Amino acid sequence: MHDWYLPITILPALGMLILSTTSQITSLSTELNQLLSNKCTDFQHIISSKKIKQLGLLTRASALLYLASGVYVLSGILGAIFENKSFYDIPSLLLYTGTIFMFIAFVILIIYAFRAVGIRKFQFENNHNL
Repeated sequence: MHDWYLPITILPALGMLILSTTSQITSLSTELNQLLSNKCTDFQHIISSKKIKQLGLLTRASALLYLASGVYVLSGILGAIFENKSFYDIPSLLLYTGTIFMFIAFVILIIYAFRAVGIRKFQFENNHNL
């Protein structure tokens, strides 16, 4: 890989995504703690179940972002060591793998965002039934 520093330049953006995802996880966990601190109505139980699934999505996305960061760093280090110009050398393959992990994390975050809006809409529509 000729430009070994390329994967390392992506790390600040990944860091911001990790920070944002971690913030969402913390916020969602706090919201769940408040919902589950007392005995729930059936409606609150349904909402809590949906939010727990959302928490799982965020956790998977976060893990993929961490993994992508590690793979990018490893790709950059190996690229600097080997200075190989092949398309299929180990640093290049690691760069592609990190990019795939990041893309999967983006897809998960998009799914999370749409589901979060759906849950809020469901809460709004059923708020009068409490």
